[in-house]
Amino acid sequence: MKAADKTLAKRYARAYMALEGEVFAEPAGADEAAAKNRIGELEKVRNAAGPFRRLFLHPLVGYSDKKEILAKLLSGDLSASGAAQFLRLLLKENRFYLLDTILEDCAGFYNIHAGIVRADVSSRYPLAKEEFGRLEKDISAALGKKVLVTRIAAERVIGGLEIKINDLLIDATIKGRLERLKKSILAG
Repeated sequence: MKAADKTLAKRYARAYMALEGEVFAEPAGADEAAAKNRIGELEKVRNAAGPFRRLFLHPLVGYSDKKEILAKLLSGDLSASGAAQFLRLLLKENRFYLLDTILEDCAGFYNIHAGIVRADVSSRYPLAKEEFGRLEKDISAALGKKVLVTRIAAERVIGGLEIKINDLLIDATIKGRLERLKKSILAG
């Protein structure tokens, strides 16, 4: 995805979540449930439109046809929701391709507001529950925040762990250790 599209998706996400800067518009606490609901509604709308994604992305299908198909897909309260209106806007502006990125950005804004940090833990094999729980507690204690950890089984990790927190990468893999050893030996 182009940098301009990422910026645009972030702007749409900020507008959808009714954000002013990096702070939620409503007072803290009262808006967390509302923010979760807004994200949930948008996910429901995305899931309903998912099977017709190629059609919604097709440039030869007009907006009126896309709007009609969307109306048939969404039923009841969901068709009148803010998420449905937002999706109609994306369709009208030919920005439907940004929907997944917008959802990720919405979740990211919510996590920032709620003090939640995302961490991806990559290992060769899935971690045992005890190991995963201990790792989650250790990361949370080190950061002083609640951590949402995602487990990733990656073949490129021979042994050890690779932990990615936002832009920080903690390489505790065997390959990483060997590369650091090689650098230190070559450095003198």
